[in-house]
Amino acid sequence: MIDGSYNRYTFNDDKDKLPTWFVEDEAKHFTPFINASKEEIAIEKETIKTYNTRPSKKVEEAKARKNKRIGKAMAKIRTKATVIADQDLNESSKMRQIQKLYKKEKAKHKEEKSYVVNKTFKSSGNIKSGRNVKMVDARMRKDTRNDKYRKNGKGGKKGSMGKHGTKAGSNHKKGKNKAKE
Repeated sequence: MIDGSYNRYTFNDDKDKLPTWFVEDEAKHFTPFINASKEEIAIEKETIKTYNTRPSKKVEEAKARKNKRIGKAMAKIRTKATVIADQDLNESSKMRQIQKLYKKEKAKHKEEKSYVVNKTFKSSGNIKSGRNVKMVDARMRKDTRNDKYRKNGKGGKKGSMGKHGTKAGSNHKKGKNKAKE
């Protein structure tokens, strides 16, 4: 292997002392010819791709910690469930209580999505958001809130009457000013 590393392409020139046109030309043309078939190159690319697609060590450790935490919580719930199962109640109420315990514990560990409101619409495209972060602009937030209120029948200015028998949003004083003129 060491003998194979000595070839006509190995040299120890100081690139700072060489002219830039020479360094560029060397980088372009002075590379060793690798005699490999297309199948070998494809296999190598596949191994590199599988290596790059696997999650990082940090992510794996975080997932393992989360699963360990959930496992401990579920073990506690299991002990409570066995106590409930041993009680003298009818089966349907036992099942309801056990399901309620599990549901409550799952809700504790659920990750919630947080929304970040941008000042300008263009800024949402450039910012890199995290895992449970959604970038929204103020207009979109207001529109969705308004849709929710309209669906429940609580809000919306359309067709509602305000003070003095005028429609909401209209300025009734303007009409009086025009009459005076």
